[in-house]
Amino acid sequence: MTAAPFKPDAALPPTVRAIGWTSFLTDLSSEAIYPLLPAFVIRELGGTSLTVGIIDGIANAVAAGVRLPSGALSDAVGRRPLMLVGYGVSAVMRPLMGLVATPLAALFVRAADRFGKGIRSAPRDSLVADLVEPSMRGRAFGHIRAMDHAGAALGPLVAMLFLLAFPGRERTLFLLAIVPGLFTLVVIWKFVRDPPQRTPIAPRTALAPSLGLHNWILLGSVGIWAMGASSEQFLLMRAAELGTPPAFIPLVWLAYSLAKSGSAAVSGRIIDRWHPCAALAAGWLVFAAAYGGLALSVHLAAALPLMALVGVAYGLSEPAERSLVAMVAPEGRHGSAFGWYMLVQGIGALPAGLLAGWLWQQGPHGPQTALAVTAILSTLACGVLVLWGRGQKLAAASDI
Repeated sequence: MTAAPFKPDAALPPTVRAIGWTSFLTDLSSEAIYPLLPAFVIRELGGTSLTVGIIDGIANAVAAGVRLPSGALSDAVGRRPLMLVGYGVSAVMRPLMGLVATPLAALFVRAADRFGKGIRSAPRDSLVADLVEPSMRGRAFGHIRAMDHAGAALGPLVAMLFLLAFPGRERTLFLLAIVPGLFTLVVIWKFVRDPPQRTPIAPRTALAPSLGLHNWILLGSVGIWAMGASSEQFLLMRAAELGTPPAFIPLVWLAYSLAKSGSAAVSGRIIDRWHPCAALAAGWLVFAAAYGGLALSVHLAAALPLMALVGVAYGLSEPAERSLVAMVAPEGRHGSAFGWYMLVQGIGALPAGLLAGWLWQQGPHGPQTALAVTAILSTLACGVLVLWGRGQKLAAASDI
């Protein structure tokens, strides 16, 4: 398995840039709400830190369960229709957080929002993989992740300015999140197109592809990492515990998202120059180091740069993950390949949220233990990934 020749000057297709704008607008809408949810669930709805973990874990597990059939279906019917449905569900359901009165209702809205994400994610990423040459995939996925996180950076800033002008009006802000969501649908309708017709793949065969041992090892490394990558809302909770005033929590999310966006914008070329496997291993190691530092840190001045480093790790690893999945996917089955990858990653979301929430609330040393477990699991996942990469090299050498 070798990376394709690096082509630094090739332009990204217009559809890829349009998909970047859909990611920007969606995260603008989503992240105007997301950083406020922990305090909203605890203060307004009577929840706890464990409640926060359960809500996010179940919601992400719902998204994971939908991704495999959605990805497989996209190999048969095309990507654009499923993207419209997925983005549309989220655009309509997400603002309803402004009407909830109980943690159960918040769980339903959050799960419905993530259900839409589950429908659209694999078709979107497989469309990108089909539209660009292998030598450009790192840059294409890096561009989309950078736009995604730029929207995630702007969303909290908009939320903070709104709440400074209208204190205590979180529910109104949540309802207004429908506006960028609807603009997302306009962009998809007018500018996103499927590539020329390919030979369709029956969804039932894509759901159960023949996976060799090496691919199962790759999926295993992803699953281990996902078990440690609990909700990012715990980072916001840690910032609050270390003394960040509630009014400035959105600024923490802003800085975190800018770190993600900036690193994703430059990491694509690094991934295309290196190899996706090497870039992913590097990203997971940075992730482990940052969480290890957070487990040891008891001062806000030290914790905030480490949270930004977590963002840098995501900015490197997310495009690398997608480039690697596209590289190993069977021809014509990018949708089902991304579905499997996202399913395995999402299956770990619920136990990851429950584990982090329980350790945070009941474990010895509370937050420090939860953060340390994340660092340990990320390191273990990196080790398995490196073994997988060596196995692929040996397999390639034996074919020569």
